[in-house]
Order: sequence, then C-alpha cells, then structure tokens
Amino acid sequence: MKKNILVSALICLLFSCCSKKTVIENELSTIGINKENYNVIDTIFYESKKIKTLRFYKAKSDYSIVGFYESGKKKSIANIKNDNQFYDTITDWYENGKPKWIRKYDNNGTQIGKNTSFREDGSLEQQYDNDTKESTDYWVNGKPKFKYIENVSQSYHYFNGNLMEKYTQKIKDEYYVEYFNENGDLVFTGLYKKKILFKDNTRYNGKIICYFNNGKISHFENLVNGIPDGKSYAYYGNGNLKYEREVKNQEDIFYKAYYENGKVNFIRDQVKNTFTKWDEKGKLIEEVSL
Repeated sequence: MKKNILVSALICLLFSCCSKKTVIENELSTIGINKENYNVIDTIFYESKKIKTLRFYKAKSDYSIVGFYESGKKKSIANIKNDNQFYDTITDWYENGKPKWIRKYDNNGTQIGKNTSFREDGSLEQQYDNDTKESTDYWVNGKPKFKYIENVSQSYHYFNGNLMEKYTQKIKDEYYVEYFNENGDLVFTGLYKKKILFKDNTRYNGKIICYFNNGKISHFENLVNGIPDGKSYAYYGNGNLKYEREVKNQEDIFYKAYYENGKVNFIRDQVKNTFTKWDEKGKLIEEVSL
C-alpha cells in the first residue's frame, strides 16, 4: 500500500515538472505568441547564455521580434517587415512587467495614433498624438505638466494641472503670452516680439509676479522697456526652483538653471566668464571659460 502511494506521488511530481512553463514561455503567452505557430525561430543570447531575443518568422521578410531581460521577463516586442520597417504596435516593458513605451505604425512604416510612455510605477509620463501634432508631459499625479502643439502653442502647468504660462504663436518670432497663479487666476497677458514684451502695443514696464496656492512666488521678473532688468526667478509647477537670472544693461550677467528634481543644471556666469554644467544626479560634466 505504501509502495503504491509512493509511486503515485513520483508520477505526479514528474508530470508537474514536465508541464511547468519557463519564465520566457509564460511571458510569450501574455503577449499572445505561441511558438507552435511559427516554422522558423531565431535566437540571440546574452553572454550568460540566457535568451536575449527571439525572432518569430511569419514569412522571409515578415517577423515578430521579442526582447527579454536576463531574468526572462519580456522587454519589448515589434513587428518588422521589408528590411527593418516597423508595422502595427510596438511595446516596451519595464522588468516589473509594467508598460514603458507604446507606439503604432501603419503598413508603410509611418507612426500613427498616440505614442505613449510611462514611468516605472505605471503612471503616464508623456503622450504624443501623431494626428494633432500635440505632445503632453504629465506630472506623477496624472495632471498635465507641459503641452506643445506644433506651430500653435506651448504651455507649462502647476502640479494641480492649472496653467502656469502659455505661449500662443501669432507669426514667426511673435507670440501671445499669459501668466497665471496656481489657483487659475490670470495675472498678465502680453505679446512678445523678438524677445521684447509688449502690453497694449507698448513696451512693457513693470513686474510680473505669480503665486502658488501656499503664497510662495512662482514667477518674478521686472521689465524695463520690454526687457528683463535686474534679478528674476521662476519655479517649476512642483515647487522646485527652475532658474535664477540677473540682467544688467540688457545683458545676462548670471544665469543658474535647475533640473525639475531640484539639482543644478548649469551656471553661466559672465562676471567670472565661466560655464559649468552638471547631470541630474549632481555630477559635474562640464566646466569651461567663456
């Protein structure tokens, strides 16, 4: 009796081992690829001998190529024909399985529809609409951060999605500008003509000051005859400093720009005649004399 139980247990164990799918097989099933449907499959390996890519041929010049992380998790899939011409939907994934980048192509290899990228946590990061030529960057909360419509307008937004600054093109080198408080109140409207700010057809003299909802200034500059004068500064919509600037006699004598994460991007100092640049992690990458 005990012998029969032991034999049965071994048979069950053997069957489960034989039927268990690999990580790559499981990943292929999630994207709808069945290896049995393809006559030819090419394989490229990592140095570790783990599978890097699989190429599934539908015809000699028509195939799907699937990339993998060394862990076996799916990394990308693309449909290709006629000498590296994309068609249909191409998708990239983070190793955690969340989508990283999705874009679509027609049968002629032209990108169509929406081109969308995501952050590793799954939140929407950027989307470009090929039909309307409109690009939108998003804050981590899903609200618009920056919008650009080719030959039409561009706008910057507070973290709550409300407009911060909007520039609408009139003709080449001329565009309307609007500045807003975080609560949505319009602070200033004017017209830039070749970097000179006009208000009611007159070169603007005065300050432009916008505020966050907490009372902190989000944008400050003083203009004389339509040109910035003295010190000015502005913040990103998330509250981090964007730039500090000082203008004297219509010339920039100091400009310090920041990344959105608060790290210094570059400093251009006309007094010291130096230009210094860092990467987003704070590492020095360039230092030159002007």
